[in-house]
Amino acid sequence: SPLTMDTEALRILRFCCMHGIPVVCAPAPISAATAPATLSGTLVQTHAEALAGVVLAQVFSPGAKVLYGAVPTTMDLRNMEYTMGSTETALLNAAIVQMARHYRLPIYASGGVTEAKRPDIQAGCEKSFSNLLVALNGADLVHLAAGMLDSGNSISYEQFVIDDEIIGMVQRMVKGIRVDSNTLAFDVINKVGPGGNFVLEDHTVEHMMDEFFYPKLGVRCNFDVWEQKKRPDMLSRAGDRVKMILSSRKEGLLGHEIVSAISKKFPEIVCL
Repeated sequence: SPLTMDTEALRILRFCCMHGIPVVCAPAPISAATAPATLSGTLVQTHAEALAGVVLAQVFSPGAKVLYGAVPTTMDLRNMEYTMGSTETALLNAAIVQMARHYRLPIYASGGVTEAKRPDIQAGCEKSFSNLLVALNGADLVHLAAGMLDSGNSISYEQFVIDDEIIGMVQRMVKGIRVDSNTLAFDVINKVGPGGNFVLEDHTVEHMMDEFFYPKLGVRCNFDVWEQKKRPDMLSRAGDRVKMILSSRKEGLLGHEIVSAISKKFPEIVCL
């Protein structure tokens, strides 16, 4: 951005399209820097750039599997800092999902980004809002959704597992409330009657696992029990979970020979 495409990116796009590899060509305009300062102006430019990627994919190979892609972001103009975690970035990505859906194109949007430098309250706020907004608007794929801190400049293992929990909550919200003759529960309400309880009812057992999200990291216990457990919080529990995962980790999915072949074919890609 604005309105250009890198030669190497186009070469990779063409290679993927010609070989049937699903691909996304995602512009990343920065409002007030490489795009207009108004959010609507940024969306106009982003839309043009994203559609250009879709069109080129079809030129390279008609029927190519391509997603409408976009990563619109902003800057803090008071100090010229790049701000992927801004409220406006969340709004832009939610809006761009609607624009892609207007053209009935699958959408690769961005969420779960933050300016925070470590897993903290700021990270939780910014990540939750952006992930929820793009999910509620119907994004098919949410890019950058987990692990990222400091506008994508760093990654935290603890943040990965915290984000996994945030995404679980978001997915539960997107799922919504199921309404049918069974979930309306007329029969069991009538059976239990005034003053009863539903704990041991078959209806409760039947629905206890699919109606509720059960957090792995969130603290749900009385205060005295929490103190007895030495006051755990999401971050401390995330640290414990990271240690457990790393202690049982397996080798990477890609073999060294595959990584080497990719690096030789596309030297501009950094293969970790």
